[in-house]
Amino acid sequence: MTAPAFVVFGDDWGAHPSSVQHLFRRIARDHRTLWVNTLGLRPPRLDRADAARVVRKLRGIVAGRSSAPRDAHDDGRAGLDLHVVAPPMVPWMRPEILRTLNRTSMRATVERAARELGVRDPIVLTTVPNGVDGAGLAGSRTLAYYCVDDFTLWPGVDARAASMLERELLDRADLVVATSDHLAATRRGRHGDTALLPHGVDVEHFARASEPGARTLDGVARGRVVLGYLGLLDARLDVALVTAVARLRPDWDWVFVGPNDATPDPRLALPNLRRVPAVPYARVPEALAAFDVAVLPYVRNELTRAINPLKLREYLASGRPVVATSLPEVQRYAPEVHLADAPHDFVAAVERALAMPRDRREARRAMLADDTWEARARTLLDLCLAAHGRV
Repeated sequence: MTAPAFVVFGDDWGAHPSSVQHLFRRIARDHRTLWVNTLGLRPPRLDRADAARVVRKLRGIVAGRSSAPRDAHDDGRAGLDLHVVAPPMVPWMRPEILRTLNRTSMRATVERAARELGVRDPIVLTTVPNGVDGAGLAGSRTLAYYCVDDFTLWPGVDARAASMLERELLDRADLVVATSDHLAATRRGRHGDTALLPHGVDVEHFARASEPGARTLDGVARGRVVLGYLGLLDARLDVALVTAVARLRPDWDWVFVGPNDATPDPRLALPNLRRVPAVPYARVPEALAAFDVAVLPYVRNELTRAINPLKLREYLASGRPVVATSLPEVQRYAPEVHLADAPHDFVAAVERALAMPRDRREARRAMLADDTWEARARTLLDLCLAAHGRV
């Protein structure tokens, strides 16, 4: 019996190592996967970051379909049966005529690729609410929603359109897989199963940060304590907290390694706050090796209450001491993660973390033993195959 294929609506393949890309780097070894680079839910802004994003999208559309690239995140494992399409679409969901145009363009592109690849009755899995328009593609009977965020709360998102699309998706989904308890409780499918599947981590990859003689990323350490942050700088960052701590301890360097979601907040223009460009996934342990403390200073609000930060497990696997604000999905890792929400408390938490050994890998190995991406991918695959067998 032929293994069921997948059609996946996700972020641009190879752009950054998102959780769904980690999962399908495993699943696509044995299951043909047609990956659809989708539009986000936020209309573009008039700034440099979004202009660059639009250019990348246009290049992808012009390039059309290709096999999985050997990109910066590629870990060298061959054999992925994964193919990428970038349908021509406009970056708006309203009025309805625009959604209709996008749906028509997307479905024509994906149906054509599915025919060329011999994909029939795939499992359609979407990470975004507008992926509901992919239901039934190539004769599919199964629609799954892999839910990683509350998209209705993201700044700049068309919340009305996102809510409408997500309600429609939950009405139609045969399976909802959520990455946090909050999402599992608030995004239940109307007729299919809802399952909790937290993010995974490549433990051995990030553990390299604490190996003796580990290489450190240039431009991070300069002979002072480094409080390091990995990943996208966006609306989740508690800028008020970060700047207050930076002023309380001007002898500590805050280093943010990764891209900006928008024009950087001007409040971050302090002498001991620095940004370093994003590095390929293979070199992320070099950044962690330069951190004295890995930090996760997210604001506490409705948006962050729903998230399960992917970088938290990466911090833990690196062995570095960790200080974070007390998000629901972070609190379960205390006391291994030092929690603090106010500036003076954050300073005290960092001081406690600095008093600990810089290598906590062994203390955390058992904690992360069941959190590998291989285990998460097997669970997701089992859930999807069970849903596919029921419909």
